[in-house]
Amino acid sequence: MSLAKDFKDFAVKGNVIDMAVGVVIGAAFGKIVAAFVEDLIMPLVSGLTSQAGGDWRNATVSPLNLKIGHLAGTIVDFVIVAFVIFLVVVKVMGSLRKPVPAPPAPPTKTCGECLETIPLAAKRCRACTAVLAALVLSLLPSVGRAQDPVDPKFGFAKPEDVQKVLAKPDVEWTAQVKGGVVNTTGNSRTLGGTLGAAASRKAGSNKLALDVTAAYGQSDILVARDTNMNKAIDTTDELGRDGITSTNNWATKGRYDRFLSDNNAVYGSAQIAADKIAGKKLFGGGQVGYSRQLVKNDGHTLVGEVGYDFSYESYVSVPVDAFSSVQVHSARLFFGELWKLSSETGVYGNAEVLFNLNKERALKANDGTSPVNGVSAFKDTRVVGKAGLTTTLWKNVSFGFGLLVKYDQNPAPRPTLKGFTYATGFQPFSDKLDTAAEATLIVSFL
Repeated sequence: MSLAKDFKDFAVKGNVIDMAVGVVIGAAFGKIVAAFVEDLIMPLVSGLTSQAGGDWRNATVSPLNLKIGHLAGTIVDFVIVAFVIFLVVVKVMGSLRKPVPAPPAPPTKTCGECLETIPLAAKRCRACTAVLAALVLSLLPSVGRAQDPVDPKFGFAKPEDVQKVLAKPDVEWTAQVKGGVVNTTGNSRTLGGTLGAAASRKAGSNKLALDVTAAYGQSDILVARDTNMNKAIDTTDELGRDGITSTNNWATKGRYDRFLSDNNAVYGSAQIAADKIAGKKLFGGGQVGYSRQLVKNDGHTLVGEVGYDFSYESYVSVPVDAFSSVQVHSARLFFGELWKLSSETGVYGNAEVLFNLNKERALKANDGTSPVNGVSAFKDTRVVGKAGLTTTLWKNVSFGFGLLVKYDQNPAPRPTLKGFTYATGFQPFSDKLDTAAEATLIVSFL
């Protein structure tokens, strides 16, 4: 298959076709030239020579029998053929071709600085522009550090490099808020909402970021109140509603990154949060580690991180003989991908995995009411995964859809219900898996 394709590419090339046409036309033209020489020119030459019938071509010189006539005839043939080609190709064919006018020279002017000839649209010549670029760079001592804080490279600047520096300051700020609200009335009565804010500041090889999120949801559930104790609902007065908080969490996280190069950085972060529905009255901690940009191109950005995590958890409900708080030391792995579909739309996905390294002073969720035996290392794995899509609607307003998945191998004890307590020897635990989907409007300020 490859041989046939190569032959086809060779056969249809423009040079091969042109050569074939030239050979055919050249052969036909050669016959015309030969006939012109043999039928017209040579009879005239033979008539002018002393050898009738053209025998002069056979003349020799004795005694060595040198073929002087054959040599002279060949020279005469060459001169005659060259002259005929000159008349037919150069004079006749040349007169039939239309001369192609030369393109007009582009308009130019004289540089006002050094009097060099430059295009009409230019303001200065290249030499004067280079001087201006060097002057601007001399007034910007931080330009080299902003481009490569670890290994600055020095060289002659181009005018477009100066424009990039002037258009992109050393300090970069970003800030955005997002939120969503849900409110239903009538038969189903719920009120809930989410709010988030993010800001970051990058200066040279340092970056600070702050994220704040909060979510709250309240539901009024229809319940029965058997006031006359007949185990039946007799009137609408025995129907009521109880307000139940279905969502109540918030989190604040700050992070610092120190870039060692374009693809390498070290980081440190701290957070404090609460999720009372999941049984955690307060939890937080810090992280340190190494971050590596694995892939970076026009469409994809892939980041991997490895580090250490310290977490502190304080529970809403504390069972008998249990500790009210837990400290966890964990190894941290993180991978994040950003896929740019277009200049307005992007898809993201990331996953964080924490493996506990120490034995925790906590109840085992699988053992229920067992004594405080503790949770062994690598028996309290936690995973947080996020995926979503964002697209620009108008200028600095975007729409986002996201999915959050949280898994806790050893969750917190479940809080008691309002007005009730758990029986002695019974302690349920919160669900190991939590999911949340949200659609939000995002407004970027910087």
